Amino acid sequence: MLSQQKADGDLLKVYGRVIAIVVVLTLLAIFCGRYINTTSNIGGRGLEFEHNRFLNVLAMVRSQWLASGRPHKMQLSWHHMVSNSTSSKVSNDGTTSKDVPNEIDAINTDVDLIGTDNWILMSDQGWPTINTNDVQGCEQLWGHLLATNVQELNIAVDYQPDENICRYYSGNETSLSYQLQTGRVIFLMSDG
Repeated sequence: MLSQQKADGDLLKVYGRVIAIVVVLTLLAIFCGRYINTTSNIGGRGLEFEHNRFLNVLAMVRSQWLASGRPHKMQLSWHHMVSNSTSSKVSNDGTTSKDVPNEIDAINTDVDLIGTDNWILMSDQGWPTINTNDVQGCEQLWGHLLATNVQELNIAVDYQPDENICRYYSGNETSLSYQLQTGRVIFLMSDG
């Protein structure tokens, strides 16, 4: 009789452990399912953030275009915002040493902070447009406006010549379309 009670007690312990393992596995399955759904939306959220930046930059560029007298080409000044230069000092013994820039050097390097190769073409209505009517032109436009690389953000680029549209896609089919002649931006987010 004692061995039967011991066997029943051991069996209850085993059942308790099995139930605990099943509960833990169920919770893990639920969390994994939610994690997978969350990671599929990360690309879309990144493109949603870039959409807001894109709209703000377009507004700034257009106002700069209006203030500059409506030129056909404008220089954007935020492309090279970091200067890698350090000052060089020549000591009394004729050797050169590199160190942190002093105030005079900081003033002189401000010229380096303004992008000299960030020229952008403008449409007659004052919207940034592309140099070449292809995917590379759309990639270059993104880089000029947002100072980021589409490859770093895992964004695919498409150019639609019939409508004159640059379209940017994230991995989960979220897209941002920019109509080059009208400046219209359309952001579509997938439901999945």
